Amino acid sequence: MKALFRTTGSLAAVVLLLMSVAAVASAQEASDITLDSPFRSFELGVSEVRVDLDVKLRNSAEDRRLVKLTIEALPGEELPEGWAIAVWNRFFDYKIGELLVEPTTEDTPPQNLRLRIALPATDDEDYERPPAGDYPFVLNVTSPDGSVLYERAVFTVTLPEAPPEEDEEAGSLILRSSFPVLSGPATSRYEFEVVIRNETGEERSFDLKADVLNESLEPVQNWQIAFLPRFGDEKIISTISVPNNLTENVKVRVTPPRNTPPGDYLIPVTVSSEGQVYEEISALTLNIRGQGSLSATTDTGLLNVDATAGSAASIVLRLWNLGTAPLTDINLSADRPPDWKVTYSRDAVDELSDLSGENWADIALTIEPPGDAVPGDYLVTLRASNAESTDTVEMRVTVTQSTIWGWLGIVLVLSVLGGLLGLFVRLGRR
Repeated sequence: MKALFRTTGSLAAVVLLLMSVAAVASAQEASDITLDSPFRSFELGVSEVRVDLDVKLRNSAEDRRLVKLTIEALPGEELPEGWAIAVWNRFFDYKIGELLVEPTTEDTPPQNLRLRIALPATDDEDYERPPAGDYPFVLNVTSPDGSVLYERAVFTVTLPEAPPEEDEEAGSLILRSSFPVLSGPATSRYEFEVVIRNETGEERSFDLKADVLNESLEPVQNWQIAFLPRFGDEKIISTISVPNNLTENVKVRVTPPRNTPPGDYLIPVTVSSEGQVYEEISALTLNIRGQGSLSATTDTGLLNVDATAGSAASIVLRLWNLGTAPLTDINLSADRPPDWKVTYSRDAVDELSDLSGENWADIALTIEPPGDAVPGDYLVTLRASNAESTDTVEMRVTVTQSTIWGWLGIVLVLSVLGGLLGLFVRLGRR
């Protein structure tokens, strides 16, 4: 009988385990995870052996999702021998098989990754490049056990026709970048480095050109792009001469406008010889993160105020956010002469938990000089700051003495004169 109870208990535990697994699986929907990639088909250059594509995973569920990333050929197709296709970390060189994706919100951006397609090197004598044509493959995004298929994205790699024999004898132009992806705020300046290798058979001069495209692959304006030699930041170049079978490093300096919206920006750099006999393109990516920027003034724009010694003068401090991301946890402080009081409105300070670029905040405050303050002009610096930005307003405070002391002085003088006059009258009668 005890054995029967133990067997029944084990079966019940198994049933409960299966029910809990089924409940977890049923809680995951295929629409929870979506994959976003602006490129789904592309053509490799004749001598190009690697390309990195930006992909993003978005989690629309309320809970985090553990996903599995796998690469496979289409049914009935095979990937060419020697090709290495995998998903890599966005900034570091390691492959990713499974990934924990947090829910995508305004504060939590999508998970950025790289899809890398690598072919064997062109100088590998044992490798025979596949014939020209289209080579599709599939990136599957599933749950770890494969029960939920979140996304199935098809990518197509196109290999061009091999150049004629005479062109092959003429050699090739090779262009690469060690760090093709950089990230930071719009207020910074960035420098990529591209390596140009001349294997054309003779020394050649190459023209340098670059454009900037947004996530919709539309050109954007007002970006500053300059090419500089590897050594010497004072020179800006548009062409570079490279000896045969040697390499030259060129820095690509990118300065975005300060009001650039957050997002990924593609910077295709084109290196070409005269007549475009040789031309290669290196795709650089700049990820702009949003950053707030505080601007402080008064509601009237005036930076002076009159105050009476011992009495408080009222002004209104107006704060703007001129940046591209909300400002949070703003602190208010003041630099003032000794014994002066600067008091901010508590209700207004509580509203500074979130300041976006679409509105402003008016902060009522009072400045009170001490009662014994000497009349004259004083400087009071009002400061607003958070972890990202700081701005100050310098107020000139003109202090005067209260009129009551003047009247008291007059009354005192009159009292003294009256007393003396009465004293003279009494002494004169005697």
